[in-house]
Amino acid sequence: MHDEKLLMAEAATLYYEKNCTQQEIADALKLSRQTVSKLLNDAIKERVVEITIHNPKADCEILEKQLCDRFGITTAVVCSVSSKNESVRQLKTVKTAADYIAPIAQKGGLRIAVSWGRTIEALSAEFPNLHTEDNLVFPLFGATDHGKPCFSSNELARGIADKLGAEVRYAWFPYMPDNPDDCNLFKTTSYYKKLQTLWETIDLAIVGIGNTEVLELFGKTFGYREQRSEVIGDVATHFFAQDGAFLDLYDNTLCASANDLKAAKQTVAIACGESKVQAIAGALRTGWIDTLITDEYTAKELLGI
Repeated sequence: MHDEKLLMAEAATLYYEKNCTQQEIADALKLSRQTVSKLLNDAIKERVVEITIHNPKADCEILEKQLCDRFGITTAVVCSVSSKNESVRQLKTVKTAADYIAPIAQKGGLRIAVSWGRTIEALSAEFPNLHTEDNLVFPLFGATDHGKPCFSSNELARGIADKLGAEVRYAWFPYMPDNPDDCNLFKTTSYYKKLQTLWETIDLAIVGIGNTEVLELFGKTFGYREQRSEVIGDVATHFFAQDGAFLDLYDNTLCASANDLKAAKQTVAIACGESKVQAIAGALRTGWIDTLITDEYTAKELLGI
């Protein structure tokens, strides 16, 4: 029996590890193909070969629980992906986010605040066209003159509202006025006061998580102070360090406050990718995030920090 198991092991090695066909194994071992087939079947029966099936869904569920335990968040949604390609991971994560958010929105009667960035732009594109009742969508901050569509807060809010069949409210004021006097003046307008009321009563906030790249994109707009060296990322233009502590980098901005976001009934953050792992970890440590939606590779990296 010992010699027979050695022969099973040899045939199994050629078949499973070297990817040889049964006929190639038969030729190499000077056996018939039928004998090789029997050896491979017997190898499993005699436990010379053990086949383990990994269920991607079950693996992701384990990662979800570990993320919740590690970072103290309410919910984690981890999607399985077939490739480490960043574009593939981003697309699958965004599609998973759309599937997660859609049934929440269909309940209706929600005040939905949206952030900006490439992830939120992609989410808007992937949302199915739904008919929802009494939902209201609005941006988390005023407008900027940045040319990229992914940083047009009003357009992103409109895009998601259109997909949800919801009403939309716009921020008819700049994110950062030219001076403190203008900032105070905008705060007296009815446009600002209406958004401020909405910011104070958010049911669902949908946000991306930015890394330090945004510092280069908006350095002049935001007017950063020296503390920028400590920044690891941002959520809705509120910047934080690696330990989750917030850093006050700028004045005179018209946006939802830190307290507004913290008081939101549910905040869903969507983010993935190697370049954002540290920023995601910092964001989870702020205590703002209720739900994280990411991919399995990012989840594993987060748990390895």
